[in-house]
Amino acid sequence: MKQKLIIVGAGSVGKYIAYNQNIFQQEFEIIGFLDDDVSKHNTTIAGVPVLGNVNAINDYANQGFALVWGIAFPTIKNTLYELYKHLNFDYPSFIAKSAWLSNAVFLGKGCIIYPGCSINYETEIQDFVVMNMNCAVGHNCKIGSFTSLSPGVNLGGNTTIGNQVELGIGCATLQGISIGNNVKVGGQGMVTKSLASGQIVKGIPAK
Repeated sequence: MKQKLIIVGAGSVGKYIAYNQNIFQQEFEIIGFLDDDVSKHNTTIAGVPVLGNVNAINDYANQGFALVWGIAFPTIKNTLYELYKHLNFDYPSFIAKSAWLSNAVFLGKGCIIYPGCSINYETEIQDFVVMNMNCAVGHNCKIGSFTSLSPGVNLGGNTTIGNQVELGIGCATLQGISIGNNVKVGGQGMVTKSLASGQIVKGIPAK
């Protein structure tokens, strides 16, 4: 019997989960979306009903359900998690079958790993990380909770990424770079030196 699943967020990440149940290492019975966009309520998106606002999450707690945050934006996702973390949900990770995870990779709860991603050995990925299509993560990297990697991000070995970081499409780091919490790196940015928390950078080199 498949575990029942609630998807919070009926945008791009949530729709990806709904459309692609067959590509993950585990399948679920999707009950529906929760989304605060009232224009989506009482509609069907990706074959899945939108059941109401996010605060309806309380109606599905303590029933053995799984929940996935179908949200790419780190701050929003973290805020919602803090509001509802006291509720009793399972937070499985959604790993595409075509993704490659080396032996000796640690993956936290609630992560979403898209097709074509490669994660090398002794890398640690904390909770609720989204790694979009075709990202490459070198050996001995560390990626903090609620961080989002856009398609085509490339991290050199021994890169350390903080919590709630947003890495734009195709950006990259040299080996040994450290990026603090709440940093944003623009698309195609090349990070050649470590970045303190809260910085917003872009370009080659990113600054």
